[in-house]
Amino acid sequence: MGRMAQWRRMVQEHGHRLLHGAEAPDPSTGPAPSLNRLDALVEGFAAGQPVRWSLAGYPRPLPGPVDVVAYRIIEEALTNACRHAPGAPVAVRLRYDATGITIEVRDEGAAAAPSGASAHHTGQGLLGVRRRAERLGGTFSAGPRAGGGFTVRVALPAPEEVAE
Repeated sequence: MGRMAQWRRMVQEHGHRLLHGAEAPDPSTGPAPSLNRLDALVEGFAAGQPVRWSLAGYPRPLPGPVDVVAYRIIEEALTNACRHAPGAPVAVRLRYDATGITIEVRDEGAAAAPSGASAHHTGQGLLGVRRRAERLGGTFSAGPRAGGGFTVRVALPAPEEVAE
């Protein structure tokens, strides 16, 4: 069984956890946001924009709040890419390590505006991403890339369980 298949199986088995706080989904709106729905999220955006995603490290189930926040961060970053770099290719990268998960969403949009302002702005969406990441003890960075485009990078803590 390949790594991706193992990840999907593990997430499907453990994906429905009790969520709490501001990240709890409204049961009337459908399934809970989760990385096990990443394929559907990417497909929804790929209809108007080329989006590819990749995975590094050994995927594992994440604590419920981290799983929801990771999904929401990717969703907001893809929304920003569609809004500010329509039609530009977008890459979503997930990297699992012993301390947690790192998410990077990078678009290949146009270079910064001549006024020096970024094509992307740090509006409410990115402020929300920063707040979500920091609320979980994570880190956030976002900004224009040399030569054009924009990158959102978030690291969320989700340490591997240590066997006793």
